[in-house]
Amino acid sequence: MKSGKLISTILFVTFTTLQYTSFSQTYFPYDKYNGTNLKWTEALQLKTSDTTIIMVTVRDKVASSQKLFSDKSIRPDQYTTLICLWKNPDWYIMEVPSLEVALQKSGCTKEVVTFIHGDGKDFPLAINRAADIKLLFDIPVIAFDVPSLLPTSNKIKNFYNSKHNYKESSSLFTEYVKALGKIKEHQPNLSLVLHMHSLGNYVYMESLKKNRLDKCPLIFETILMNAAAVKQKRHKGWLEKSHIQKNIYITYNKTDHTLNGAHFITFRKQLGERLKKPLASNGHYINFQTIAHKEHNYYRNTELFRIHPNLKLFYIDILHGRHVPLEDESRFSKRKDGKGFDIR
Repeated sequence: MKSGKLISTILFVTFTTLQYTSFSQTYFPYDKYNGTNLKWTEALQLKTSDTTIIMVTVRDKVASSQKLFSDKSIRPDQYTTLICLWKNPDWYIMEVPSLEVALQKSGCTKEVVTFIHGDGKDFPLAINRAADIKLLFDIPVIAFDVPSLLPTSNKIKNFYNSKHNYKESSSLFTEYVKALGKIKEHQPNLSLVLHMHSLGNYVYMESLKKNRLDKCPLIFETILMNAAAVKQKRHKGWLEKSHIQKNIYITYNKTDHTLNGAHFITFRKQLGERLKKPLASNGHYINFQTIAHKEHNYYRNTELFRIHPNLKLFYIDILHGRHVPLEDESRFSKRKDGKGFDIR
């Protein structure tokens, strides 16, 4: 057997036999925020200094589970809106009737980021990933949560199950965006940002492909497609349908080990991995290879932030809805191949 085929066979066996494991570690230095103890509550007394996360989840409730919500099934009819309050060592979870109520109770009046996590997240880990963003960037966070972890499945089965769940969640995501749009009408000074990581970009792609967002007004200051685990080919067609934002930024890195794996198991180049023309005219493309190397979760990697201050500054600008100065040659350099910019 030729060496190339042997390597492919080994990789295939590895991806199909290893179970998908939920890891609770975080790059954020405070281990106490890796909470997995969840408790329902009917009332919360919230202070501005509290660590709170708004969760919008499409998961089914599971009364008998310590996770509170399913790893497998989604609700086809409506999402559940929650406020999650951290009190060491527990997350206290309160259900609220609407997104508007959640924002009011949480005191979100100036800015908020919607974060859509990627593959391999059960409900507790989805909360913790959202907490990473809140704590690292001092920004209120709404997590749009989709089941993406089957604890006893191999990685390929888990990946395709997650893709199915993101696809099936596109109608509920549309309802969520419309709810944000109504809130924006009454609070025009509220700055909204959409941050999608990895496979989390799939729900947005499906919404655009199915023209679900055509009638939505401009809602977001910025949309960030971070390390997008969606097919790169022909992305121009569906991405140029996006009109609910002022700016779209797409990060890519051809040595991203996670997206290299997604490329391998799907036989498709990933948008956040190997960028090819034609590019979407409404997108700003940023190459992270020289900084991120093989890293996939570079949006929350504090070690990379320490070594490359421009990396964290990029996410601070994005998540706070600010203009990203791509013309600043101390932070970015324009690529000669026409594929956007390199971050310095």
